[in-house]
Amino acid sequence: MLKRIVVGVIAALIAIAIIVFRNTPVLPAALAFLSCVATFEIEKCVRLKNKAICVVSLVFSALVPIYFTYASDLAAHGIVIPVTAVVALYTLVLFILMLTNFENTKFEEVATVLVASVFVPWAFSTLTLLNQIDKRFPEEFDGHHGVFYILLALFCALISDTFAYFVGKFLGKHKLTKISPKKTVEGAVGGVLGGVLSSVILFAVFDKFFFTVHTVSYLEIIILAAVLSVIGICGDLTASVMKRNFGIKDFGNLFPGHGGVMDRCDSILFVTTALYALILFTRTVF
Repeated sequence: MLKRIVVGVIAALIAIAIIVFRNTPVLPAALAFLSCVATFEIEKCVRLKNKAICVVSLVFSALVPIYFTYASDLAAHGIVIPVTAVVALYTLVLFILMLTNFENTKFEEVATVLVASVFVPWAFSTLTLLNQIDKRFPEEFDGHHGVFYILLALFCALISDTFAYFVGKFLGKHKLTKISPKKTVEGAVGGVLGGVLSSVILFAVFDKFFFTVHTVSYLEIIILAAVLSVIGICGDLTASVMKRNFGIKDFGNLFPGHGGVMDRCDSILFVTTALYALILFTRTVF
């Protein structure tokens, strides 16, 4: 337990440092590292033996967050990379590389690598895209909305999970799902309420002391936090299903007592992806 607490505190301090230096190369470097490790953890689960696919996928995973961090700067210099075409070519490369060791490479392994090396880095990249949200919608947001949305995502994923744990431990009576026997309905409700409460407090602080553009309402934050907290629970359950399918307890051991990157970031990846998608949807469709 002591080891778990110490590792958790250290990880939290590192996360805070990354957020503080989010407008420097620290953020893309951290996201590239996490993307690479998370992709490797999933590849290890499927026992991928094709070294060529492993190397190419890990390099691709690391480059994705770096690209999305500097995409706007590249565009300003006339350099526009067609993302759809790159992903299509990357997919072809993976399947062509399957031929280099076809005796020991299964289609489902390549499919898993493709999903892992595209979705996971993209999901991590949404952190840097959220950080730059004021550049995407300059009339809607100011420079403080970026860090607010990053913290909002973390609150809905982590604080919500903490509330769910303690409420479930002391008040939980009804099982939520067979996927994770320890999770309860009471815990899930407590997690959502905790995510909403913490998000409202976070918004109140930013709205009073930091925001210069006030285009987000309390009602929007309440609804958004509730939805994201539920999505965070789904992300955690999805990771549990994956581990059950793979027959493993943890994806990795990078964080002693906590597991690997995927073990710690499963709900975060779901929440950040959903948050960025919802912001784009509500700002471009309505």
